Amino acid sequence: MSTFSEKLLKKNRHLNSNGLGMKAEVESSRRPGPSTFAMPVVLAVAAAILGSILPTSYSFILEYAVSLSIYAVATNLLLGFGGLVSFGQGVFYGLGAYTVALNWMHHGLSFWEAFALAPFVGAAASVLMGLVALRTRKLYFALLTLAFSQLAYVIVGVQYNFTSGANGIFGAMVPNWLVSPRNSFFFVLGVTVVSLLVMWKVTSSPFGLVLQASRDNRDRVEALGVNVFRHQLVAMAIAGFFCAVAGTLFVIYSQSTYPDLFLWTSSGIPVFMVVIGGMYKYMGPVIGAVVYEIAHHFLIGYTQDWQIVLGLVLVVIVLLRPDGLAGAFNGLIARRRGRVSLEGSES
Repeated sequence: MSTFSEKLLKKNRHLNSNGLGMKAEVESSRRPGPSTFAMPVVLAVAAAILGSILPTSYSFILEYAVSLSIYAVATNLLLGFGGLVSFGQGVFYGLGAYTVALNWMHHGLSFWEAFALAPFVGAAASVLMGLVALRTRKLYFALLTLAFSQLAYVIVGVQYNFTSGANGIFGAMVPNWLVSPRNSFFFVLGVTVVSLLVMWKVTSSPFGLVLQASRDNRDRVEALGVNVFRHQLVAMAIAGFFCAVAGTLFVIYSQSTYPDLFLWTSSGIPVFMVVIGGMYKYMGPVIGAVVYEIAHHFLIGYTQDWQIVLGLVLVVIVLLRPDGLAGAFNGLIARRRGRVSLEGSES
């Protein structure tokens, strides 16, 4: 399958789907050079240093932002790489958190056992959602995923005897070792780095590149013999797996869980982060998650209408920089290199 996929990618290098969409970024299939890993390494080192020196209150904010980057990148696996606008990722995020909380409350499972189980629960749920939602396309797919999100929210809210309803679940479900702010931060950072590396391998593999080709021109890819439905279903399973991982990290951060995690607005948060950071750059959602969470934290200290401010920021980015902050950063570097090369040629 990999050989066929590589041939397919060569044929679909510049698919444009009747002039719409972005070109598949086949450059990622080339052998990575040192610059490919420069930004991830710099961000990971910077986060580790900041987590070591910042006061506890600020390290908590950074910890949450780091964990949200998994949520954002997993969502972007569908949105940016697969062309699937999903408002149901909050279901898997909530399932990750509730798998830890419910097993602690009802079955006495340790955090580590539930932590290992939660991603597979999220993947299984995403497959079930995908089997239904992927029968539709575009707007109808988005609406179906939103409906699943609202359905899960209602179910969790009304099952008071099992889920504690709107009150949520609070308690010592996290081991003592992870209660320490420094320990929890570095654990979350480690899980995040591993998760992002795995998802990067997925997006840069022949599977990921075929997914991008189907995003740009589904009909043409299907005409070449690729089962696009199966590729998208696997992508949903992977995204659900890592959204659930992010949900388990939320439990470490808050030591609680509640039904609002399932709301469609919870699913909209990673979409917001993806747009801010840039959906066509792998590290874009990571940048968007950090910027969103830091801006959110400081804005609520100054105004109750922080949603309006963030909404205006989103409008400005969509109008002026549709490729997000990561695209703007790459543009600055490209212009800088262009000026340097021009000056060198003139001299």
